[in-house]
Amino acid sequence: MFDWEFFEKIFWFIRIPILLVLYFVSSSKKQLVYFLALLFYQFASVFFTLSFTDFFALASICSLFFKICLCFLVFDLITQQTKIAVFVAIIPFFVLYLYLVDFVDNSLGDAYYIWILNTFCTSLIGGVAIINYVNNSDKKGYWLLISAILFVVQIGAFFINKFYVKNEAIYQIVILAYGISHFTFYKFLLLKEKSSVSTN
Repeated sequence: MFDWEFFEKIFWFIRIPILLVLYFVSSSKKQLVYFLALLFYQFASVFFTLSFTDFFALASICSLFFKICLCFLVFDLITQQTKIAVFVAIIPFFVLYLYLVDFVDNSLGDAYYIWILNTFCTSLIGGVAIINYVNNSDKKGYWLLISAILFVVQIGAFFINKFYVKNEAIYQIVILAYGISHFTFYKFLLLKEKSSVSTN
């Protein structure tokens, strides 16, 4: 009899290594920052599954470094002309996240300020994605926008599932959102690298 739960656990563990291999094979630049981002996310995923408080703090740190790496990869999309618009676009995301983080501040413990920084990085990615898509409605911007939206959804669903309501459906939303967001960011990065090579 097929054990779906076992298959899900195996796929959950190997999805990032698969993406690492795909990027290594497909990328023309093979950016170290993206490899580091995926490794940080893999560590964060493993640590989040462990119930000890210290592991949650480690997972939060790894998750923060993952988002910092992603910010580094999209930062060059901010131009002199768009930086104010990006700053304005960040505000609603950041305020919403601060509201969520403040609700669970007791549960976060020492990781509270780490999550403040994490939410800022996620908001920055969201702001860059929106303004970039408004100004450049190309495939690259489309993939980044989808990825950013799903990163936003995932954090909200993650907090709800971990600290409010333990629900299998919400947990599946977290997995699905992060799985698709990773793939769409990978597609964005490949197109960004390709366009960078073609303009040089």
